[in-house]
Amino acid sequence: MSREADKSTQTMKVVTVRGEIPVEQLGFCLPHEHAFVDLARVLPTQLLAYDYQLIDHVLIHEEVAEYVHAVEASPFADYGRPGLVELTNGPRIGRDPRALSHLSEELDLHVVMSCGWYREPWCEPELGHRSVNELARQLVDEIEHGVDGTGIRPGIIGELGADRDFVSPLEERVLRAGARAHRSTGLSITLHARASRVALSQIEVLAEEGVDPHCIIVGHTDSVHDPEYHHELARLGVWVEFDVLRGKVPYAAERGVRYIFEARRRGYASQLLLSGDVGALSHLHAFGGTGYDYLPSTLAIRLADAGLSFDELRQLFVDNPRRALTAGQE
Repeated sequence: MSREADKSTQTMKVVTVRGEIPVEQLGFCLPHEHAFVDLARVLPTQLLAYDYQLIDHVLIHEEVAEYVHAVEASPFADYGRPGLVELTNGPRIGRDPRALSHLSEELDLHVVMSCGWYREPWCEPELGHRSVNELARQLVDEIEHGVDGTGIRPGIIGELGADRDFVSPLEERVLRAGARAHRSTGLSITLHARASRVALSQIEVLAEEGVDPHCIIVGHTDSVHDPEYHHELARLGVWVEFDVLRGKVPYAAERGVRYIFEARRRGYASQLLLSGDVGALSHLHAFGGTGYDYLPSTLAIRLADAGLSFDELRQLFVDNPRRALTAGQE
């Protein structure tokens, strides 16, 4: 049977740490988060390094459980089990397939694990001595057979990052490897493009490699405070991700809501993804943050009070993540 025929006779699947699931089983989903992550080793100050150190596994279970319970107590519970896309993509920054599998089992949570390489300072030095095709083969092997003998497979490529407002030669190599792995496997690609318009350069590299825009998720779009830029990305056909939605600072919380309504007004709500990018101690309830459950417990209600219908909320929190994760199967 050809790949095209196979797609027409089988439902689309999401690859989780417990195996493939029909996309319809994925309910409310956070498409850009971290659980077991350690960015501290290359951060410039001791204070920052403390905030971004490897987080205790017991604490993470407690914090993510609050997210699961918040979804279960909401109207979104009728649309499948909660999901979380965990974008810690390599051992150098703390990726732990077995810990993610345990978290998924313990909480009956769909967890999508990632693969690839982050920003250049967090990349292994030897990457610069390996060809694009070598790197792509490594990603394809993980995607098809699992990570480090665990059999646990990634379900997304990324977040592939740019450390500055330009793409470095090493980061370009990683982007091209991710693109080639995507073309072999169909997995979507998510980008780290924070506080600059660097995503435009990243998208250009991926387009040169033949990646369709609807398979590209631009992370941290809301860290660029310019709705014209957000709309420019949407016109390219990529997924526009607002993922610095934590609600701790009132002005920032209101700004995030404005960005969401501006996307609705301009007609690209169907390309919008929302998440919190939890990945530091200060983001957790235990350290004064709003945790993983901010979106289902607070933001969804705030958006409803501001005028979004439940169908629009379901599009943002259920339908769009499903489509973004399976775009390469369409």
